[in-house]
Amino acid sequence: MRGIEERLRQGMTEATRPVRGAPELAVRVTARVALRRRRRRLAASVTAAAAAVLVVVGVMSSHIVTRPDPVATSPELDGVRIGYIPEGLGAPRRLRAQEKDRNGAIRLRGEALRWQAGRDFVQVTVYRTHGAVRDALDILAMNVLYLPVEPRYSSDPVVSGDGTSSMWVADYGLVLKVAVSVTLKGERDRIADALRLVGWNPAFAGIRVSYMPAGMWVSGTGADSDVLSRFWRDGAGRRVSIDVVYGRGAATLEKLRAAGQPPEVLTDVRPASVRGRPAYAATTGQGGPALLWLVKPGIGVRIRGDHLPEGDLVRIAEGIQSPPESQGESVDGIAISLAGLDLRPGPVETAVAARWRSTTRRWTGADGKDAVTVSIQRGAGLLSSVWWESVSRGEPKPATVAGVQGHLLDTGISTTSRKFTWTPVSGLAIVVTAPAPDLRRIVKGVAVP
Repeated sequence: MRGIEERLRQGMTEATRPVRGAPELAVRVTARVALRRRRRRLAASVTAAAAAVLVVVGVMSSHIVTRPDPVATSPELDGVRIGYIPEGLGAPRRLRAQEKDRNGAIRLRGEALRWQAGRDFVQVTVYRTHGAVRDALDILAMNVLYLPVEPRYSSDPVVSGDGTSSMWVADYGLVLKVAVSVTLKGERDRIADALRLVGWNPAFAGIRVSYMPAGMWVSGTGADSDVLSRFWRDGAGRRVSIDVVYGRGAATLEKLRAAGQPPEVLTDVRPASVRGRPAYAATTGQGGPALLWLVKPGIGVRIRGDHLPEGDLVRIAEGIQSPPESQGESVDGIAISLAGLDLRPGPVETAVAARWRSTTRRWTGADGKDAVTVSIQRGAGLLSSVWWESVSRGEPKPATVAGVQGHLLDTGISTTSRKFTWTPVSGLAIVVTAPAPDLRRIVKGVAVP
């Protein structure tokens, strides 16, 4: 199964609607190698890089599909508040926009607001990608930007070579782009910094963030081989980053401290507790507070703050909730509907792998047959070749079941059951094994939050 990871990721991205943008393998591999080399060169000097992510914006303008009559200025666009636009550009036009690659294929579709006076213009575009574009590497691989500049980290924005536009992943399933005329290049960053999500989903990476200081908004996401991250900021310079680690990287506090690339540089490390669980409190390289603790075996959380009181960081940590224990017909916080099937639930089993964690439940009929198995798998290591080998004996085949794009897996045995998996969001995979006649009903009954 060596080498299937890239082909599977390509198939899953092409199948995602409304996005048409599977990463070209050569582009993505080249970009990832370059990023890793740069990370190694910078590792000695980088401290708390994730907490200091600055949302910079701007890259080549979108292809405009429609040009409706000008509308009154609106501070919001598809859930994104636009806080600053240079004066003198008049009222904006609301547009449907799309990104095309070098071959003319449409890779992204979204909405835009465009301000223009003569040759001066600003355009802000929002793309809802349903998780198909996860980081700067995916943006680079789409080949939609003009001579893009290599970003330092995969969570950084991708900026065009002429500096007139940039694009970045602002949240899971959300890509933002700011494009300006050459005369307004100096305003690009200020426009980007003033973009704010109007509300944000408290659930990400299998946890729920129930508290964040007032005035803070989601400014970006990130992921590497070990860590799933989300970043917040406000207009006063405060920043918060939350990392979630699944797998053996969260086996102990020391391993959790070292997870990620490059490893976090912390000082003044001391014992602490979060909701009664052992934790470490520390200071980041930039002088901000940090907390890390193990939520459950194989699940760890790290929080860092910048210009944030330690008391606020503790309150954020105390408000983080993990999925409840599996009950009834739920598995790892995800409800499973088995209506119409006479099945009895078995015990819940958990397993911790190198870079992911799985929670599995099996249901059987009264005669011990007609078994149904649902496994919820979480972690940064999903979709790696090692993970695919753990769930399928042969090469998975792209398939659609109950309207869900995913892959049929090889169970390795002769059976009437079918095995199907899909990834609704980054860091989450659902694997269902069921008799062929029941597979569609069960997949349809999985309630992804």
